[in-house]
Amino acid sequence: MKTQQVAVPPRLTKGLRPVLSSANRQDSNFFVHPSLIPDNDPHKGRLLRAAASIEAGTILLRDTPYAIVPIPVSENGRQSLLCSNLSCSQRSEVNSSTVKCAHNCDSDVIWCSPKCHTDDLKRHNYECRWLKHQGQTCRRDEFNYNFITLWHVVRLLAGWNLELQPGVAANHRPRNDRFAWGWEAVLQCCHYLDSWPEEQLIHWKRLAGTYLMDKECLPSALNLGEMVALICKEETNTFGLYPTATGPLSVVGQRVSRGESYGLSLYPRAAMFNHSCEPSVAHAPDTRGCMVYTAARDIDKGEELTITYFDLAARKTVASRQEHVREQFRFKCTCDRCVEDEAAENLAELDALPLDGMAWL
Repeated sequence: MKTQQVAVPPRLTKGLRPVLSSANRQDSNFFVHPSLIPDNDPHKGRLLRAAASIEAGTILLRDTPYAIVPIPVSENGRQSLLCSNLSCSQRSEVNSSTVKCAHNCDSDVIWCSPKCHTDDLKRHNYECRWLKHQGQTCRRDEFNYNFITLWHVVRLLAGWNLELQPGVAANHRPRNDRFAWGWEAVLQCCHYLDSWPEEQLIHWKRLAGTYLMDKECLPSALNLGEMVALICKEETNTFGLYPTATGPLSVVGQRVSRGESYGLSLYPRAAMFNHSCEPSVAHAPDTRGCMVYTAARDIDKGEELTITYFDLAARKTVASRQEHVREQFRFKCTCDRCVEDEAAENLAELDALPLDGMAWL
């Protein structure tokens, strides 16, 4: 049942005050516009809506990541990676000043400074043993995509493990009751278990059973079914980090690519944005790994706010967009652009029919 839209409480009209948590100090960078509110639709489920009119260019949300994994990028012969300290997450060139794990758990784990290394030890200690004993085997024996997926899941669990530390959970709450926070926000992300092909679920069950269920290597309260569900959440809610904005072509430039991905992250609040091939919101990462969502045009009061889940410059036809959405995100896109494009293609096909092919009409 669709929930009724509620007025924004007066105490929120000046924006959200930052929250500093010992579990994720980057939460202090979180910001939500007073007119951005969660809602529900009987067909779409969770979504984000405008409680008032919003001007183009307005920052609507700066969401902080719950976990990030780096993707190595080489430019001019030099490799760069993301700092493993979640509160930093800056792109750093790998050189002699880069701090690496003393246990050599994985070559993609680096810190941009000794301070970042020290600040990140509690979180990294959770993943280090897994990377050393299970991650290296996974990277060697499975496709790199599978390794990245499982590593991201492990980093999600590392964040949860920090929340469970004494004195942390009570502090890990925002001064805003519109959104869930911490691990609770991760759990609210949709997994779409009923939509994935059986062979895909069997594949993830094998990966989870092989690499994620050793309690000595990866302490976790999740059973195998819950771990598979978490993998599904990771697959359907993860954002790529790209050098330029992802959004309407009028914003990013006609047929201009957003560039090569240098990381993957889960932004639990932003996961409530639904997709459109003609989105009203553009998004791009800042230098600290937060994802910033900006109104790409003027937005009316009561309008649903949408983003695009992929690079529109890379998908030129409605068929390619529909196929990509169906395979990667498990739904059929019924946005206005797709409906209009499909109608235009159907009319074009009818016009191309020979006259004798119209005899049945």
